[in-house]
Amino acid sequence: MRKGGGCGVDAKYESYTIAGPVWYDALDQCDDRDSRFAPGGGALPDGWRSRTQGVWECLAPPGALELPEQGWKVHVSATPDSAEETIEIAWRVCRRLGLPWKYLRSRLVVTVMNAKYADRSASGKAVTVYPRTADELETVLAELDEALGGRPGPYVLNDLRWNEGPVSVRYGAFTLMWCELPDGTRVPAVKDPDGKLVPDARRPVFTVPAWAGTPDFLAERIAAGGSGAGAVIGRYRVVKALHFSNAGGVYLAEDEDGRQVVLKEARPHAGLDAAGADAVTRLTVERDVLARIGHLPFVPTLFEHFTAWEHHYLAMEYIPGEPFSAWLGREYPLTRHRPEARTLAGFAELAVARLTQVEECVAALHREGVAFGDLHHHNIMIRPDGTVALIDFELATPLDATRQAALGAPGFMDRAITDARDADLFALGCCQLAALVSLTALTMRNPAVVTRLLDLVEESFPALPSDFVARMTERLALSPALRPHLAARPAAGAPSTLTAAGLLRGIDGAATPGRADRLHPGDVAGLRPGGALGLAYGASGVLLARHLAGAAPDEEHLDWLAAAVRRAPADTPAGLYDGLAGAGWLFHRLGHPDAPNVVDRLLAGPLPEALGLHGGVTGIAHLLLEVGATDEALGLAAKAAGRIGEAGLLDRPGLLRGWSGPAVLFARCARLTGDAAWAEAAERAVRCELRHGRLVDGMLQMHSSNRLLPYLAEGSAGVALAALSLPAAQAEALDADRVVEAAARAGAVRVVVHGGLFNGRAGLAYVLAQVAARLPHWQAEAEEQLRLLELHLSPHQDGHVLHGDQLVRLSTDLATGSAGALLALEAAKSPGQALLPGAHPVSGWTPERAEPGTPSRRFGVGR
Repeated sequence: MRKGGGCGVDAKYESYTIAGPVWYDALDQCDDRDSRFAPGGGALPDGWRSRTQGVWECLAPPGALELPEQGWKVHVSATPDSAEETIEIAWRVCRRLGLPWKYLRSRLVVTVMNAKYADRSASGKAVTVYPRTADELETVLAELDEALGGRPGPYVLNDLRWNEGPVSVRYGAFTLMWCELPDGTRVPAVKDPDGKLVPDARRPVFTVPAWAGTPDFLAERIAAGGSGAGAVIGRYRVVKALHFSNAGGVYLAEDEDGRQVVLKEARPHAGLDAAGADAVTRLTVERDVLARIGHLPFVPTLFEHFTAWEHHYLAMEYIPGEPFSAWLGREYPLTRHRPEARTLAGFAELAVARLTQVEECVAALHREGVAFGDLHHHNIMIRPDGTVALIDFELATPLDATRQAALGAPGFMDRAITDARDADLFALGCCQLAALVSLTALTMRNPAVVTRLLDLVEESFPALPSDFVARMTERLALSPALRPHLAARPAAGAPSTLTAAGLLRGIDGAATPGRADRLHPGDVAGLRPGGALGLAYGASGVLLARHLAGAAPDEEHLDWLAAAVRRAPADTPAGLYDGLAGAGWLFHRLGHPDAPNVVDRLLAGPLPEALGLHGGVTGIAHLLLEVGATDEALGLAAKAAGRIGEAGLLDRPGLLRGWSGPAVLFARCARLTGDAAWAEAAERAVRCELRHGRLVDGMLQMHSSNRLLPYLAEGSAGVALAALSLPAAQAEALDADRVVEAAARAGAVRVVVHGGLFNGRAGLAYVLAQVAARLPHWQAEAEEQLRLLELHLSPHQDGHVLHGDQLVRLSTDLATGSAGALLALEAAKSPGQALLPGAHPVSGWTPERAEPGTPSRRFGVGR
């Protein structure tokens, strides 16, 4: 379970926060007009063609034949300062040689693509050139190297650097192709010699497919050995990697004497912060600060600063123990079902003691004239003897400096605080609050929620020392945004802000029918191919939730979805939650005339290889059962049933990417056909899920993605829905009520990081409402989850919108946002309603509508 004080944002979300402050959005939506590049003055020579591809501007010469699908491509890296001239020079070379190429469109985009938490495998690339033959490859490498060799630019980690850079080369796809992983995830692909699509590995290390044709001149260079650090860095042997970012790695290593050290790596020109400083600049700051304050007992000792190859390293004292965040993840009591008073008191006592030590550390730093600059739970170490230490001083500044907040952990900083001392003290207050309720990131957009968080703290930990609470509150009040709410703290019992009307206003106010790429803002997955159509992140899920809540469909929004489906390319994902089948489900539910066309398109194939509910044949089979294409649906279900338990398949337990989704389908097939073989298949599928189960304090959680998870999409809540779906004989054989009770206990907890339906609190509320239909004593717990779901709301225009995953932007989609909260509200009104497609062995249709398996109209196939 995600517990304690998570302090960072998943790196895949970083670039989606640039375009605006409210919603996740594609980087190409950012306003970078003031820093656009215009090579050659913006005018194209006769016959050259241009097109835009996201944040790339692509240029092709006159008479150019279609590009090969894949081959050896050339990259040129650049810094923000050097990018404009580098792109200009690259254009001269490509124009003279008549080669297709592309470049990043602006200085802002170059900066973002090379930020600290940018994609390490893509970072640094400012130009890509597509030579079509081995001769063109050799020529362009030589000419670009002659024109640009030695200019500044980060090393492109998955390329072979050409001489001194910034030119590099790798084998990969020229045109975007996709293939499926076993769990249904689509990834960029290349074709092997048999024409089969296989993943285009974009790991941050240079590799060449064994079957790739390599020109002789390049093979010689590869055989001579690439460059970069191996298992030995300087005089240190690397034991293991502790952390990676685009700035570099952090490693546990040993010196010649066997002494353990921490090596912190910094890549030149890489890992930029908002002020443009690179990783080496910040490493130099850390070196100087450690040299100055290394006498303090809570500061790691600096051994040396050295370079290996071109990367910079600090060798520092290895501090044994664990991060404060890891301790929280293991011991935090509010992610347990009804913890005892003594457990709460014991945790609070230890947390206060450790945080008091952190207070003393911060005070000692300030006496030395140093502000830490990046205080959060990952940067606090707990030694085996219980004392604390601070690590990661790269953002430290003089105490009297003006804080720029070029980097920082969401929920532990306020950019409005410019005094370095006050910024540290505010971060200290956030550390104290987040240790007790790990939701401080919610205050960034909804400052008023701070009072609700404090209420939850005092309600949950009544034995907290009053002076500790006072100091914490005083530090939080250093934020101009939080201060007025803390000064006029409202009494408990205010009216609920979680209402269907408020959610609907928020959803409708956020819609953008003028955009072609998405209708409703939501998670970043909604901006990937098919995402805007599917139930999880797209328009069909939001419109379905509105419909189930009794809101009439907006005809303009339905027209938008219909048009998006018609123009969707042939390789659009077909799944229920990630693509076309989701739109088909909605259209069929609403009696929309385009429903038959979508179903016909799906049955014309190709269908996905994946088996799960999210993007595989399980979800499509559910749709086919809805529309009466029973034989085709049973055929897809049989395909899944024939592979139950196969190694490597559906090994993320839960409703969407585990065997729980197919289990529900098999149970539905059993009801439809009366064939006991389907019922037995459902039981076997649930048993496959339970192999991942862990019983902790009576709570059933699923071990998945290296965590214990209680959620609907991935976790024990999804498994509970599968157990609830089992026919009576199989439920008895499995002791399904025991499984459901244990999963319900895992979901009936007070603190959950995210609010969404798939991997957050709304999903727990939804499942608890389903459980309450069979076991009524869980109804109160479902209502409690909805009460706590208010914490995750933010005012928007005249309504409310849910915080999306990672908590730094809002979301209206079904998986992570307001539409999911709306569905949870509807489920609580009448426990047992089958609202979520594919989550129940019966259709969610009301009696006046068609029964499952009854065709409501005729289709071109599957009659």
